[in-house]
This record gives sequence, C-alpha cells and structure tokens, in this order.
Amino acid sequence: MTLWNAESLSQSLKDVLVPSNSVNFDKNLSLDAVFIDTRKPSANSIFIALKGENTDGHNFLNQAIQAGAKVAIVNHIPQNFSDNNLHLILVRDTQEALNKMAQYSRNRSKAKIIAVTGSVGKTSSKEMLKTVFSSQGKTYANIGNFNNHIGLPLSLVNMPIDCEYGIFEMGMNHLGEIEPLSKLAKPHMAIITNVGPVHIEFFKDEQEIALAKSEIFLGLQAGGFALVNRDNPHFEFLHNRAKQSNINEENIINFGTSHRANYQISNQEIKGPNFTQVSLKLKNGKTITYQVSCANQAVVVNSAIAVIASELFAKNFNSAIDSIKNYSNAEGRGKISEIVKDNKNITIIDDTYNASVLSMKAGIEHASNLKKVLNKKRIICALGDMLELGDKSTDLHHKVIGYVKEFNIDLAILVGEKMTQASSELEPNNFKTFDNSYEASKVIDNFLEDGDIIYLKGSRGTKMEKILEKLTNKSSAH
Repeated sequence: MTLWNAESLSQSLKDVLVPSNSVNFDKNLSLDAVFIDTRKPSANSIFIALKGENTDGHNFLNQAIQAGAKVAIVNHIPQNFSDNNLHLILVRDTQEALNKMAQYSRNRSKAKIIAVTGSVGKTSSKEMLKTVFSSQGKTYANIGNFNNHIGLPLSLVNMPIDCEYGIFEMGMNHLGEIEPLSKLAKPHMAIITNVGPVHIEFFKDEQEIALAKSEIFLGLQAGGFALVNRDNPHFEFLHNRAKQSNINEENIINFGTSHRANYQISNQEIKGPNFTQVSLKLKNGKTITYQVSCANQAVVVNSAIAVIASELFAKNFNSAIDSIKNYSNAEGRGKISEIVKDNKNITIIDDTYNASVLSMKAGIEHASNLKKVLNKKRIICALGDMLELGDKSTDLHHKVIGYVKEFNIDLAILVGEKMTQASSELEPNNFKTFDNSYEASKVIDNFLEDGDIIYLKGSRGTKMEKILEKLTNKSSAH
C-alpha cells in the first residue's frame, strides 16, 4: 500500500508551502517511506532536509538521490543544484512540514495508538508491546529510540496506513518536550513506566521530572487510559496529574508488586537466565500465569503493561498473553549470553546501552538474583559513569556504590572519573578503577574466573561495549 501520494502530500503540506511555489504534484507519485539521514538508503522515498545544529540536510540532496529519494522537501533550493531526477517541494520550514505530515498521517490512521514514557524501561516496554500486538494484527512501532521532536514525527509519517496498532516511545530531557509529542500522536493509552533521576541536570528535582513525564497525558484521546507504576515513589503525584488532565478515574490504571496495585505481580519465579514465570492478579481479582523470556525484575514488572494493554485492545487476550514470551532483550539492553573464554565459562549481561541510578540498581539486583538461580560463583560489575546528572552526580554515584555493597558484588570494575571518586567506599580488594572503557577492556580477561557473571552498564558516552567487544571478540552493534 502506497504511503504517500500527490493527494496526501498536497493536503498535509498546504499550510506550509511557499506561495510562489504552488507545487504541481505529479499525479503518479507513489512513495513508500520518508527519511532524513542519507546514510541510510530508503528506496522510492521522500527526503526531508532538516537543519540541525551541526548539519543541514540541504547540503545532502545529491546523496539523498543516491539513497533512493524521488522527492525532497526543502526550505530553499541550494545553489548549483539542478538534478531533474529529484522533485523539490519548497516549504517555509522543513521541521514544520515534518510535523504537518505526521499530523496528517496520525489523523488518517484507524490504529489503536499506545504511547510510552518513563525514566527507564520505556524502550523495552515498547518492544514488548510491539511483540504482543504483532500477534493480533499489523503493528508498527518507532525504530530504536526515535522518540524526540524529530524521531516521533518521523516515525508517524512512516506509519503504514493500514496498521491496526501503533506503539510510540516518547523521551525528553526538558520540561515541555513531551506535551507536543503526545498531542501529535493522540494516544488511546498513555503509559509512564517509572520516574527517577535521569537527565536530572536539566531539572530542579525528581518531582519536576515526574511533571515532565506526566505531559504524556495531555494528548490522550477522550476515553483513553493512563497507566502508572504503583511502586514508584511519585505514584500519587502522577495519579493526580492524570486526574487533572481530565482522564476518567476508572481509566487511570496502576500496576506493580504493591498489594494495592490494580494489577499486582503477586509472584515471579526465575527459572533460568532468560525465563521467569509470572503470576499477575488482574483488576477483576482473577490471577493469570505467563512466561517472560528474561529474568530482569524491572522488565518482569513492566510486563504487566502488556497484559493491561492486551485486556483492553487485543482481539484475543489469551494469544496476546502467550506471545509475551516471544519478547527478548535487545543487545545492550540486558541481553544475556554464555561464553567460554580461556576455558572459563562466563555469563555476560550486556546492559551497555545507557545508565541511570534506577537502571543501575535494577541491573545489579538482577545479576545478584541470577547468581543464586544459576548457582554461579561470583559477580563482576563493570560500571561506567552516569552522565547528565548535574550537581547531583557525586551523590548519585555514591548511591550506586551503595548498591554494589548491598548486593554483595564480588568485584567492581569502575570506569570514569565519577565512579572512581565514589570507589573510596569499597574495600581495596573489591574494585579496580580505569579512566575509560578501552583501558578496562585491555585487562578485563585477567579478572575472570570460571563460573563468573559479568554485568556491563554505563551511560552511552562511556562506551562500555568496548569491554563486551573484548570479551566476545566482535564489534558491538550500538
């Protein structure tokens, strides 16, 4: 099915076209995708020339043609560009054009739309929802973490016209960023996985982060549902924000391990490195049991989101719940693998994608649980600095070192200035410090013993995947 044609382009862009450029849209236009990055080929597509802080898409029109563009949306025609193979549409502002197309795409869609935000767990929750609803009908979700003022509208303009379910992640690092995203996506369900001190350098305190996350409620469709984590310390605040956003009380649903949760995870039994059996008490009092293909408690708790969404939107509840087991952690997001290194059996937990205090705690606890279940000898935690924490950085790194002690981690490999500073709380034999992950990767083999679990975690900037690459002798995908 054609994604964009002359009619849909002219309708969506009519308010942003440059008047002198009353475009005669080719009636035979039939385009399959929209893209902004010429390094990623996209056949038979529309290229939108966005201008960023460091790059300007208008400088890459020739590359856009090579990448598969048939049409380019521009706000000026670059000098010396005269390739007749590229149909140019001149608009006042290309970011505004992207938003107008996203709005049009959303308005023509009959899909059930689910929006997810949270300090941690939003990508894994989005991917689990995508897995579950793919068992129910044609499902589309934003790729990777395309979740900001560019990524979300770009995801919407690429949403197939005939899809039945759309799952969209929304991220932010300042107040006021999620509200326009939610109003663009107009979800039938808005989910906040949790709130914690992530990007806190841009906020007064955690409650202001909670306020920013609660903006997701502002675009909710009339009669839509809000899902909030009952276990989170900001639950009451978020619940009240949902009510203030004119969401019906009965449509504000909470989940978690608390006995007061509408949907309560009453039992979770880890059966193996990638297998947890979960018992969940539904709002009606009935308890169901299902399998999650991972052992991370944070992911297990968030699996309740998939159950609630299935109860409300799935065509077949039982098949939807059964498909939860088909979800598995992506590389860098808790993926577990077993390797043999120098005749030593090692279990690796690859959680290198990013880091926050909440996710550090969850990951260290997860490694501790696995040690017991798998009867492993030791846990090594290779932890990199957490970034974007502002003046709270020192305290929050000390908090992480507290978790290293609380969960009896046998050896901590600490990477970066902040982790090194916080290491003073540990016994000298229990840690090693390194300036960067490359230095740590060169000697990581020396610390391994047969039967170890090694947990890898750090902010993107610390590149903790360098250690993973050394352990597995291959380059990381992220």
